[in-house]
Amino acid sequence: MPGAPAAGTVEVRFICLAPSPYFHRHDALRAGYGIFLLLQDLIREQRLPIKVSYYDGSSFYDDRDQIRKVLDGPQVIAVGGSTWSQGPAHYVRRFFELGGAEYLGGASATAWATAGGSHTGGEEVVSGILRSLMGMGAQIFTLGHKYMVFTTDERLEPRTPGAFSKLDLWYMDLFARTIAVTAMAGHSRVKAKLLSKQLQISPHYYFMKSYPPSPQLLSRYDPLQKRLNEAADQNSAAYKQLRADLTSLPPK
Repeated sequence: MPGAPAAGTVEVRFICLAPSPYFHRHDALRAGYGIFLLLQDLIREQRLPIKVSYYDGSSFYDDRDQIRKVLDGPQVIAVGGSTWSQGPAHYVRRFFELGGAEYLGGASATAWATAGGSHTGGEEVVSGILRSLMGMGAQIFTLGHKYMVFTTDERLEPRTPGAFSKLDLWYMDLFARTIAVTAMAGHSRVKAKLLSKQLQISPHYYFMKSYPPSPQLLSRYDPLQKRLNEAADQNSAAYKQLRADLTSLPPK
């Protein structure tokens, strides 16, 4: 069983079910890593009582016992995946085939996905994951009106396949803040309202003063953008660091 968070803290657990069945790139893993790092930064800056873990689900998506252990405990679960033929790839499907009987009542859950194009099924992946988590008893949420789908091909900018834009990172940041509010507020609307103000986040992000984000605001994401995009090369130091930052599986 994964270690329980220290007294007074809540746990957010990321589980990524990838890589891409088309290109075998770890785009979804890198997208989740960006959200994970931004949430860690927020925790440090705001001194939030949140513990974060990140599992590579491709190493246990077909192992019922490991799925049960990884799903056990966290107050918030975020599941990511990649798109295949207008829907979720087999990693996602098999994970929920084996883990769908687990009870997630009392937990909140969300999802993210990567897709080759803007209309190639990424929203179906997120929707399917959310419906599966809801069917297991979890309270589901996302970034207000937006599903967290990151397009990594079939667009004019950036031209490099698998690259994330600074706008992608801005949405990752908003998503990380939403996850933090959900984790700490529990089901208290009063706490959620206060935390949303503290962390400067709203489900109506398009009404925020920072929308659309200015080039100056987006420039703060330059280092992380560079780090995530360098990690597209699985021989790079950035990718090796990503792998090192993943949470080890509990013993069988």
